[in-house]
Amino acid sequence: MRYLVLVLLLSGCVSNPVVDAPKTQEIVMDKQVQAMSRNEVIIAVRECESSGLRAVVINGKRKINGFTTDIVVDVTCAPRFVF
Repeated sequence: MRYLVLVLLLSGCVSNPVVDAPKTQEIVMDKQVQAMSRNEVIIAVRECESSGLRAVVINGKRKINGFTTDIVVDVTCAPRFVF
């Protein structure tokens, strides 16, 4: 009898975890972000390459005529990895 009580105390209250509804993704549009022009992107990439660095392009999303498209927001320079 003691073992039965011990087993019941150790087992505790087992319950199924609550399953949340699946998370949905949203695209948040920021009207303040301006896209870089093609010429600005080319100049920024050339500046990075002339410094011996690699260009990292940061993209944003913009909705145009009901479709979401990528726009270039910024180009930053990062170290070039040489293996």
